[in-house]
Amino acid sequence: MNINWQYLFAPDSVAVVGASNTPGSWGYGIMQHLLTSARRKIYPVNPTVSKVLGIAAYDSVVDIPVSIDLAVIAISALQVPMVIRQCVQKGVKAAVVISGGFAETGEQGGKLETDLVKFARLGGMRFIGPNTMGHADTSSQLSTLAWTREITPGPVALISQSGNYGHRIIYNAMSSGIGFSKFISTGNEADLHLEDYLEYLAQDESTGIIAAYIEGLREGRRFFRLAKEITTRKPIIVIKAGGTKESAKAVRCHTATLAGSDAVYAAAFKQAGVIRVDDDDELCDVVTALLYQPLSRGSGIGILTLSGGLGVVAAEACEREGLKIAPLASSTVEKLDACLPSRWSHRNPVDTAGISMTDQSVYSCLWALMDDKNIGAILLQVGFDTSSLSDNLNAEEIRVFEETQEKHLNMIGQRVREYGKPVFIVALSVEFATDLASLFRRARIPVYSNPSRAAKVLHHLAQYRHYLDGQRQ
Repeated sequence: MNINWQYLFAPDSVAVVGASNTPGSWGYGIMQHLLTSARRKIYPVNPTVSKVLGIAAYDSVVDIPVSIDLAVIAISALQVPMVIRQCVQKGVKAAVVISGGFAETGEQGGKLETDLVKFARLGGMRFIGPNTMGHADTSSQLSTLAWTREITPGPVALISQSGNYGHRIIYNAMSSGIGFSKFISTGNEADLHLEDYLEYLAQDESTGIIAAYIEGLREGRRFFRLAKEITTRKPIIVIKAGGTKESAKAVRCHTATLAGSDAVYAAAFKQAGVIRVDDDDELCDVVTALLYQPLSRGSGIGILTLSGGLGVVAAEACEREGLKIAPLASSTVEKLDACLPSRWSHRNPVDTAGISMTDQSVYSCLWALMDDKNIGAILLQVGFDTSSLSDNLNAEEIRVFEETQEKHLNMIGQRVREYGKPVFIVALSVEFATDLASLFRRARIPVYSNPSRAAKVLHHLAQYRHYLDGQRQ
C-alpha cells in the first residue's frame, strides 16, 4: 500500500478522538499542542462534553462535517478497532494510535492489534502505532505529543521505538543546541514500520541527519539495504538496545519486538555505515560534531593541553578508541619552539606549560598543529573560563575579554573549514561547559565534558570517513 506522508506530517485537518478538558490527560495534552499552530483545523471527538478547550466537540469521527486528513486516537484499547472502522467509513487518510494495551500485553492484545491493521487496510488508511507517544514535524508546526514541550527546529530527524526514551533524547539534544525536523515514536509498528520512516526521511529535504533508538527490526534486510544507500548522503546514528538476555526480554514486553542477535546487528551496522552509539549522551555528542565539524582526516590526533596530566589522560582515551597520537613533524616542533617556553613537552601531546587561551601564542600553537600533515584532528584542552576573572575585572573589561575570545574562536572555525580538520575542545570544568556553551555553538566548535567523550566521537568520525571513502572507491 502506498503511503501519502503529507497526511501524517502536514495534514490540513486533524480529529482528536479522546480529546479532553482534564489537565494531565493524553487528550488534553495532545489538543494543547495541536492548537499552538493556526495552520490547520482541529476537531475534538468526545461524546461526553459539548466543547474541548473552547472548541465544539463531536460524538464520533463520522459526525464531523468536513473531510479529515489525520485522526489522533487516545482512548481505551477495546474501543480503538471500532474507531478505526469509523475513520475508514469517514474516509480519514491517516491515524496516530496513542492507545496502549495491544500486542505488547500478550495474546488478547495481539488480536486487537490484528483487527486494527485489518480494518485500516480495508480503507487504505495508514497509521502510526499503536502504543505510541505521538509524532512531530517542526516545519509544518505539527505535534501530536502530549508531554513534550515545543521542539526546536533543526536538521535532525529522530525515530524512536520508545516514546519516553525518544523524549529524553530530544530534551538532551535541545540542551546541547540541537534542533529537529521530525520525531516519530513508532510504538508497536503494527502498520508502518521503522523502515518506512527511514525511507521517507531519506528523501525529506528538511532532514540532514537521521537518529534512531532501536529495540528490534521487523524488516532487517530492508533496513540495511536502505541504510547502505542513505549513509552515503545522510549520516545515520543509532542506539540499539536489547543486546543482553534480560534487556531482550524487556524489549518483547515493551513494544512486542524481537531484539535479535547483537553481534549480527553490530556487523550489519558497520557494513552499512551506520554509526552505533551506547546512549543519548553519546548520540548528542556525535550529532553535534557532524553538525559543526568536518570528518576526521585519518586517525592521527594532535593534543594541545594546559598541563601534562591532562595530556596523559587525553592520549590514553584516544588510544583506547583505536586512534593514533600522531608524531610531530620537525617543522611543527620548530614552530612550537618559537611560541612556547623551553620547558614545553617537545612531543605530542603538546603541553603548553601553563599557557591559557588568554595568551595569543596558544593560537599559534594550534595553527602549527593544523598545518601538520600527520594530524587529522585536534583535541584542545586549555583554560577558557571567564568566571575566575569576575573578581579582578569590571563588567566592561569582561565584555571586551569575551568579545576577543569569540573573535579567536571564529578564527578557529575558519581554519577548521580551510583545513578540513575537526577541532574539539575538552572542558576543564563543568562551569566551563555550561557558562560558555552558546559562545562555542556560535563558532560551531564542539565542547565535551571529558577526553573520553571527545575520543569516542573522533573514533566515530574517523570510521565514518573511512566508510565513505570506501564507498566512493
